[in-house]
Amino acid sequence: MPQVRRGFSGSTPKVLIVGGGPAADGAAVGLREGGFRGSITMVSEEWWSPYERPHLSKGFLTGQVPAEKLPLRPPAQYELYGVEMKLGQQVAEVDIARHSARLRDGATLEFDLLLLATGRAPRRLEVPGALYLRTREEAERIRRALDGPSLHVLGAGFIGCEVAASARSLGVSVVLQEALPAPMQRVLGPRLGGWLAGVHREHGVDLRLGEAGVPAERPLLVAAGTEPRDELGLPLTVDEFGRTEIEGVFAAGDCASYFSPIYGRHVRVEHFQTAGRHGTAVGKAMAGVLEPFAEAPWFWSDQYDLNLQYAGAGVEWDQEVVRGEFGEPPFSVFQLAGGELVGALGVNDARTISRTRRLLQARAPVTAAQLEDRAFDLRPERS
Repeated sequence: MPQVRRGFSGSTPKVLIVGGGPAADGAAVGLREGGFRGSITMVSEEWWSPYERPHLSKGFLTGQVPAEKLPLRPPAQYELYGVEMKLGQQVAEVDIARHSARLRDGATLEFDLLLLATGRAPRRLEVPGALYLRTREEAERIRRALDGPSLHVLGAGFIGCEVAASARSLGVSVVLQEALPAPMQRVLGPRLGGWLAGVHREHGVDLRLGEAGVPAERPLLVAAGTEPRDELGLPLTVDEFGRTEIEGVFAAGDCASYFSPIYGRHVRVEHFQTAGRHGTAVGKAMAGVLEPFAEAPWFWSDQYDLNLQYAGAGVEWDQEVVRGEFGEPPFSVFQLAGGELVGALGVNDARTISRTRRLLQARAPVTAAQLEDRAFDLRPERS
């Protein structure tokens, strides 16, 4: 496999960032914070600078978050950081040997260091007219669909559940269909997922579990999972610094499978908060500041009057421990593997999850009995 040559190609080193999401944004900041003085070019297929995607399935759909509140930072701030934004464009091909990338319009960009921050794309089905949710433009289509009386959602993962909750808050009739026995089961497990199923039904959702067929109803939102965007054919598995097997080529965010010192294995976390922070760490590494990305992933989901917060990387577990009264918020469910804490999900219990994140990052020992005991202080420096 060809290697990027050592050293930079000229007096002004060049970084090319492929993608325009939170990882790309974080990387640009990380590069400058790490002391990088060369040029930074960010190429994004979207016409908008990086924005907060979590709003797309919640506040943006319901009209509580206007479009002007979506951007991560003002455009002038990218100018301040010296980032050249090429919006509405796509990298079609990368030539590693020549350190160049060809855009769809035929233009060529040279680089010394390359960051893949392409994110993930919805898994698409051969269903004419189906709706998907990843971009602001797609969210606007769903908003228009919510002007109608009903919506059928295929897939009860995070996106499917959040859109269902948003639609119900607008008075839209919702069918939520899921092939697994419970919503969000891969992260929540059957017990907590079963409880969440009851929550959706209490709010009037027609929840159909264990159904794998493709419905004929319209409008139909397909939320059947996502896949890493790897159409450039470059590796997306990276070490704790974001480096791929090709020298000078890095990857960050949702598309990347990165080595986690916390878990001692590669993980892929598909959530906004981690993508941004991973991007910043990788940007610093590209600038020569090598600090392992050793943060515990964290994400949240707002559904109805519930705030679900999760700390962990969604790895396998074999034991659950409950702090509080299960099903009566606030409460949290801890996930353990071989007696070791690997994750936790809190329902209206942000403080517990915040402290659990720090426990995971510190890799501090904690027992199931301590996790269950509300009187036990979960802060790693106190426990």
